[in-house]
Amino acid sequence: MSINVGKEKISQVLDGEILEFNPNNFSENFSIEIEKLTKDRMEFVMRGIEAPLANAFRRILLSDIPTIAIETISIKNNTSVIQDEVLAHRLGLIPINVDPKHFQYRPKQPLQKQDKNSRPEISNATEENTLLFNLHVRCLKKTDWEKIKKSRELLLQKQEQNKEMNIEKEEEEEKENKLNVEIESGSESEDEQEESEIDERAKECVEKILTQRAKTLINHRVLSSDLVWVPIGNQQTLFPKGIKPVLPDILIAKLNEGQEIDLECEAVKGTGRDHAKWCPVCTASYRMLPSIKLKRELTKNKSKKLVKTCPMKVFDIEDGLLEIKNSRKCTMCRECLRGDYGVELGLVKNEFYFWIESTGIIPPEELFQQALEIFKEKCVNLKNNLQNFTQKKKEFNENEEEMNYD
Repeated sequence: MSINVGKEKISQVLDGEILEFNPNNFSENFSIEIEKLTKDRMEFVMRGIEAPLANAFRRILLSDIPTIAIETISIKNNTSVIQDEVLAHRLGLIPINVDPKHFQYRPKQPLQKQDKNSRPEISNATEENTLLFNLHVRCLKKTDWEKIKKSRELLLQKQEQNKEMNIEKEEEEEKENKLNVEIESGSESEDEQEESEIDERAKECVEKILTQRAKTLINHRVLSSDLVWVPIGNQQTLFPKGIKPVLPDILIAKLNEGQEIDLECEAVKGTGRDHAKWCPVCTASYRMLPSIKLKRELTKNKSKKLVKTCPMKVFDIEDGLLEIKNSRKCTMCRECLRGDYGVELGLVKNEFYFWIESTGIIPPEELFQQALEIFKEKCVNLKNNLQNFTQKKKEFNENEEEMNYD
């Protein structure tokens, strides 16, 4: 492949075929027709563009638009069945609903090794480049939960009385420990009764019992809504409505009675080029629009057969004539070519059906605009690099000529 750069046009030779790019023709022929636009999805048709440019927009959407995602996790306690590495990976894939323009990229520095029990201190984490979240969930039975609530209320009342009477804190801790011992002993007795009941029943009823047991637990499901944002510095004034995940019902883990997850997360700015968790789109793809032509007229029977043959219902009969109802629904399954229907299938090389599905952080129309800006910056950088290269090459040739002349 060879590319000739000129002021007016760029021509590239590919497989013996010369493809010329003229900016004036491109500006006249290029157009975008929006077919569907919702909160998280955008579908449109791009005309007057080649496949390399369409693919460039797709790759920019996937890898070059920044977002905020969880990067560093400090796990204090994890007694669930999910390993720490898997839990950290699931947390990183939760989209955080915050505009990344308000943050800077955090410089990469190696973490300092410390004790296992202490949280590693990151000197380059500031309010301008880091978001902090806490996740602390413990699974309990509803009966135990009610006991804990009552015990807490009693403890609060007693603490107030103790403050007035100047009772020492050691007595309060002893009473709190006694209440916890009573709760644990009660839960153990209930577990023994449940196990004996399961042994007595038939195997067919085991699943029903497990589902009922799940209903009797509190915090059985750890969801993305359990992530609590902890403001750093002046972040509370910048984000008065708070920061939370895009969806509140993303499942992180399932806990059994007594299991607990306690951790701290740090979210930073990044791009999909570094990791897929920073990708702002679920899908960004395109396909060439099909070109369908009817070479000849068909009889009524053959027209009806063709309509029934096409699984996507591309063809239809109106006023006794066979028509192409919606060519965009064609998936190129080639069922219409198996019979003698006189159908010709092809692809339109300069028209693409493009769809963008956002993760919910940035609207799809804004994502496309950012992709255009990034593409423009890349073109400017390429132009500057080419100019610098040609200038250095000229200087090098001039120096060689002077040396040869001397």
